[in-house]
Parts: sequence; C-alpha cells; structure tokens
Amino acid sequence: MRIYAFIASIILAFASVGCNGAVLFDLQTPGEAPPKVSAKFQAEIAKLAAEGYRLKEAVEASLDGSNQHLAATFERAKHKDPTQAYEFRIIESDGSAVKTIFQRSEFFFSFSAAGDPASLNATDINGDGLKEIILHSSSGGNCWSCNPIEVYRVSNHKGELIAAAPIQRVVDLNGDRVTELVVADARWEVYEDLSHAAAPSAMMIYAWRDGRYVYAPRDFSTFYKSEVDRLRALVEEAKEEITTDEFSDETYVGRAVSLAITLSHMGETDRAVKELETLMNSNAKSPEQRKRRKAVLTDFQTGESAKKLREMKPGDPMPLG
Repeated sequence: MRIYAFIASIILAFASVGCNGAVLFDLQTPGEAPPKVSAKFQAEIAKLAAEGYRLKEAVEASLDGSNQHLAATFERAKHKDPTQAYEFRIIESDGSAVKTIFQRSEFFFSFSAAGDPASLNATDINGDGLKEIILHSSSGGNCWSCNPIEVYRVSNHKGELIAAAPIQRVVDLNGDRVTELVVADARWEVYEDLSHAAAPSAMMIYAWRDGRYVYAPRDFSTFYKSEVDRLRALVEEAKEEITTDEFSDETYVGRAVSLAITLSHMGETDRAVKELETLMNSNAKSPEQRKRRKAVLTDFQTGESAKKLREMKPGDPMPLG
C-alpha cells in the first residue's frame, strides 16, 4: 500500500457510527455543508469556520476515558501557502469548557485516506488504556515518507503524536490482542535509479513497549518467514523478465535487495549479504547488468547500504520527526 498525495482527491460523503462508539464524519463533496457534530462542539466549529477553517472530517469520542474529544481535519480556505492548506485539530470538552488541545498544519490530512488502519480510529490499539486517532498526512512530496500514517492519543489534556511512518498495516501479529505497526522501510526508495515499481523495500515491525513504539522485528519470526518466502517467489518471477536489454533486470535486482533487507531485519545480516551475492552473480545477460550488480553488491558489502543494514537496533524508538 503505497500512499501518495493524489489521495487528496478521494471524495466520500457519508456519516457512520462505528462499533467502537465513535462517530465518524467523512469528507464531504465540494459545496456541501460541513459535517454535523454534537452540540457541545458546534460553537467552536462555528468560530473556526468564521476564521476560514472548513471542517472536512471528524471523529468524536472520549479518547482519554473522561473528557469528550473531537479529532477533526480542516481545509484552510484560500491559504496562500499550499503546505499549510489543511489543519488537524483535537478539541476537548470537559463539560464546561471547549478548547483546542492539539493542532498542526500540513499540505493534506485525512482519516479516510489512511485506508484500513482508519477503521481502528478511536480504539485502544496498543493497550495503553487510551484511544488512538489514526490519520493520513502529506507534505506534498511524492515519496513514501512524505505521506505517512500518523497515530495520536490524548493524555493529560494534551494531544501526542506517538507514531509517524509509512505504516502499511496495524495488526496483532502474535495473538496478544495488542496491535503492532507494520512499516515500509523507505530508506532504499530511490536506490540505484531503479524505477519506482522496482524500488527495494521491506517491512519493519514496531511494537508498543513501555509507553512508546520501538523497533522489534526479531520478536515476530513467523511474520518474517512468510515475508522471506514471498520475496523469494517474487525474485523467481522477476528472473523470467530478464533479457539482454540493459534495464530488463531491474525488478529482479529490486526484489533481491528487498529480500536482503528483510533478512537483515530478522537479524541475519551476514546471511542477507551472502544471499544477495548469489543473486547478483546469477541470471545476468549483459555486461551492463553485470556492472550494475557489482556496484550494488559492493554497496551492500562495504558501502552506505552496508551501514544502513546495521544502523537500526532492536528497541530503538520510532523516529517522529
């Protein structure tokens, strides 16, 4: 699931009440009235509307178990800076006062554009006792990291960003009823001038530990075994595409690198490089292909990619900015 800024064109027009009790108001089509919100938030929304904020989506729930919250995306009408065209806010009501406790501007925000993870909005996804908000954002760039999925919570009357990455899935991988974040490793997205379709990547697992998301792929061997099997099958398929044309093997190279990265996330970096060596030295059908593969292999043996394979350590917190 590669998410780009074109998702801003998605238009949905319905409101629903989820099984978690949260009320979700989705994007309205241009010209429609803003989504309705409950009475306690209407005055605040009207005030923001007068300031040029057009309500696009909202999730209404008690995120901390005591106060009521409205997590909302706004389009900032006629804003001169396109990178500030949208705003995400968390508004809190304690029964007597209503105020914004978190706000951030960006090129684009949307709940619905977050895809499947958005179905978990206003649920406790990590077992911390608080309900999280899952949001797609975009800085306007055309890269995986430019369009992250973000996860927020409310604690002590403050909105907190607790995850931001190219999150592909929010899923319980080990049956403990606490979800993990499956994140695309975007560090090789533009590697070796490969086409974007052939760009190498791999899945990283972040788990909730001691109040934060940390890098923990080695705790999920079953998931990674299936990823390795999947990538090996893709390498075999890509082999059939190789001809004497110079770039006919780019999918093969990209998938082989993806396999190596995945093995490294499993904690088997030496095996990863050895297997990459075997694949780079196989199935080449032109001198140009051999030359490029030699450069790739050298990079993963002693170059920048060799450093990248070893730079992440289990327990490292997810970078948030």
